[in-house]
Amino acid sequence: MGKIRQPIHEKSIATKEKIIEKGFELICEKGYHHVNTMDIATYSHVSTGIIYQYFHGKHDILIEGVKRYSDEILFPMINVLEHETDLKHHFEETLTEMIRKTKEAHTISEKAYRELQALQNSDKEVFYIFKQKEMEATEKVYKILEKQKLQIQNQKERVHFLIHMVDVLCQELSYHQHSDFDYEKMIKETVRMIMCLFHDCTTCKKLRTES
Repeated sequence: MGKIRQPIHEKSIATKEKIIEKGFELICEKGYHHVNTMDIATYSHVSTGIIYQYFHGKHDILIEGVKRYSDEILFPMINVLEHETDLKHHFEETLTEMIRKTKEAHTISEKAYRELQALQNSDKEVFYIFKQKEMEATEKVYKILEKQKLQIQNQKERVHFLIHMVDVLCQELSYHQHSDFDYEKMIKETVRMIMCLFHDCTTCKKLRTES
């Protein structure tokens, strides 16, 4: 096995990034066990030798793709929170915007989504990446709320639950689409539940009055 190169020049960095992007796309669409390194090379318009200059094999490409994908899914909700300077008085609007932006980030096909779900259950490293990224997001959101002095009991645990609620809702909106549900109502109910979860720093009583 040859030594793996770390690209330095702009062209080689771009080549490695293209291999990750195209390889991850192909793996998600065709299925991890139905793709080999030669397939990825062909799809990326590079030689197989170039692949092995930067990666040991397709699993390395998968892992790098998963890291980027998980960041793309979780970053929007953090970005929305970071740009709102008065969460205490705009919490409801901010939550709604978080859901909208996170939904927009779910751009992969349903087939690709199913493949990633399967890999998360079968590949320990993939599972660990998603778990690690969720914890990183939890810590970032927790610090944003703390900075704005929105502090409640068991806040970190509630923040983690918030992230899960938004992510699961956006998966439902993007990939499940049950005809029996009114998804606008589901979004509003999710916002309502999250606000009640943080009732110590918002106004849960107001929500009950308006319902």
